[in-house]
Amino acid sequence: TIIRPQRIIIIWILIDTPQLQYFITMMFLPFSFLLFGVSQASNSPPSLSSRIPAFIDNTEPIEDCLEMAKEYHRKAIQSAMDSYYFSSAFSSSNEEEINDIIMKTHTLHVPSKNWRLPDLNSELKPEIKVTHGAGGGDDSSTPLFTAEECQALIDAAEAHFSGREWTTLPSGSFDVAGSWIKNIPAVHDWFNRMVQHRLFPLLAREFPEFCSANELVVDNSYIFKYTPETGRRTGIHTDSGCLSFTIAVGGDYEGGGTWMDGYDEGTVTMKQGHVTIRPGGIRHCGQAVTKGTRYIIGGFCMHRNKVEHCRMLINMGNDLLGQRQAKKARKVLEAAIRINPNFDGSYSHLAEAYEQLGLDPIPVLEHCYHHVNPRNSEIAYTLGMKYMKKDRTEDAIECFTVCLELDPHDVESMMSLAQITENNEQWYARILATPGAAPLVVASACSQLGALWGNRDDTAKEIEYYQKGLRALGPNSDNYELRYSLACSYASSEDNDKAIEAFQRALQLIDSNHTNYVPTLQNLYRVAFKQIRQLHPKGFASQEDMIDALKQIMGNDNYQRLAASNKK
Repeated sequence: TIIRPQRIIIIWILIDTPQLQYFITMMFLPFSFLLFGVSQASNSPPSLSSRIPAFIDNTEPIEDCLEMAKEYHRKAIQSAMDSYYFSSAFSSSNEEEINDIIMKTHTLHVPSKNWRLPDLNSELKPEIKVTHGAGGGDDSSTPLFTAEECQALIDAAEAHFSGREWTTLPSGSFDVAGSWIKNIPAVHDWFNRMVQHRLFPLLAREFPEFCSANELVVDNSYIFKYTPETGRRTGIHTDSGCLSFTIAVGGDYEGGGTWMDGYDEGTVTMKQGHVTIRPGGIRHCGQAVTKGTRYIIGGFCMHRNKVEHCRMLINMGNDLLGQRQAKKARKVLEAAIRINPNFDGSYSHLAEAYEQLGLDPIPVLEHCYHHVNPRNSEIAYTLGMKYMKKDRTEDAIECFTVCLELDPHDVESMMSLAQITENNEQWYARILATPGAAPLVVASACSQLGALWGNRDDTAKEIEYYQKGLRALGPNSDNYELRYSLACSYASSEDNDKAIEAFQRALQLIDSNHTNYVPTLQNLYRVAFKQIRQLHPKGFASQEDMIDALKQIMGNDNYQRLAASNKK
C-alpha cells in the first residue's frame, strides 16, 4: 500500500506517544524527497546524477567546470544583448499585442524512459506549442504576424541580396540559403521590435513558471530560404538555446514543414505568420521543399539569470574540439554527462574527443544508443560506421535502419547500406529518388551506378549516370573520380574528342603529386594518339610533326609533364 503524504501527517497527529512520533518521523525522513520533491534555485549548480556511465570517472571534482559554464553563460548573454537589442521596458501594451494569439500544446513522446532535456527539466517539458490553426485547421485563427508584415520581411531580405546569391548556412550535411538576421540591417531592425512586442511576451505567457518577458534574450536568429536549388532541408539537430522558435514567413512551395521527434503527426506545417515554440533540446529538422520557395525565421533564446550548465559545457566542448584540444574537451563533456547523463547531446562530442585522443569511442556511442536515446540518428549513424570498420555487419545494418526509420530521406545511411548489403543498386536508385539529397551523396551514387552499368558493358547507361552525377554537383563544382570515369567511358565508346576533353578537365582537379596524375596523363596520351592516327591515316613526314600534333591535342603542358614523368 502506498502511504500518501497527507496520510503520513494524519498518522503522525493521531499518534500521541512522543516515542512513536519520533519513530514515524525517522522512518520516513530519508524518503521525504520522493514524496514532497526537492526545490532548487534555478540558477544554482545542478545536483550530480548517480546514473553515470561506467567509462566516466565520477570521483573527479567538477566545480571548476560549473564555474566555467557560468562564465560561458555570462559571455553568451552579453554577446546576445550586443547582437539583438534588449530592453527591460515591457509594458502591458506589449502583452495586448498577443491577446488574440491562441496556442495549442502537443506533448511529445520521449525517445526513452531515461531521456531528459539538457537543463531546467523542472521548468521545461518535452512539448511543442503551435499557434492554433497553424496545422491547416482554423483559417480564421490569428497569426503572430500579418501577411503584409511577412511580405515586407521577404522583400527586405531579397533586396539585401539583390544582384547576388544568398549566403548559405550549414546544417549537418546540408547547406541552406540563409543569413543571420543581425547581418541584414532592415530585417534586424524589424526583428528587434518584434522580439520585444510579441515574441518575448508570448514566450513568457506560455512558459510562466520559467521566465518573464524581460528575462529573455535572443542568442541568435536566422532567416532561411528553402528551394530545391539553394538547399531543400536541414539535418536533424537540437538548437543552441533553452527555448526555440520557428516563424513561417511564407512563400509559394510544396513540401517543407518542420519534423519534430516524438510528435504524433511527425511534421509541423504552418500557414504564413504562424509560429512554433519549444525547448531547444528537442530534435528536429526542416523538411525538403520539392517545389517553389519557402521562407522561415528561426532562433534560440536564453534566460538571462538561469544558467544552462549542461548545454554551456557541451558548447565549450565543441569549441575545444574545433581547436583540437581534445583533453580539455573530454573534461568538460564528461562533466556535462555527470550533470545530466540522460541528455544525448553530449555523447557524440565526447566520442569525437575520444577519437582525437586515440581512445575507442564505441562504448560512449553504445551507452547513448542503448540507454539514453535509441532515436538519435547522429549517434546511430556514427556507431553504424564504427561497426562497419569492425565488420560487425548486422549491428551496422541495425543502426542504419534506425536512421532511416527516423528520416526516410537519410541518404548517407542509404549509401552505407548499399556498401554492406547485396541489393546495392536498389539503394543507389533510392538515393537518386530522394528529395533534398546532398549533392555529394547523389554524385557518389551516380558514380556507383555508372560503374555497375559499365560492368554490364552498357556504355550508354554508364555515361548517362556519370553525367547525371556531375550535374548533381552544380555548375560551380566538379569531381575528379566522376570526370575520370566519364573520360574512360567515352574512350571505350571511341568518342575520342569527348574523352580528351574529360581527361583534360580531370587533370585540372588533382595535384601533380596525386597518385592518379600520371596514369591520367597516360590515358590522355593513348586517346590522343588514337585521335591523330584517325586524323592522319597516312602518318607524318617526321617524328617532330607527330609530336607537335600530340601537343596540340593533349595540351603542351600535359605533354611536357608526361615526358618528364617518363624520364624519372
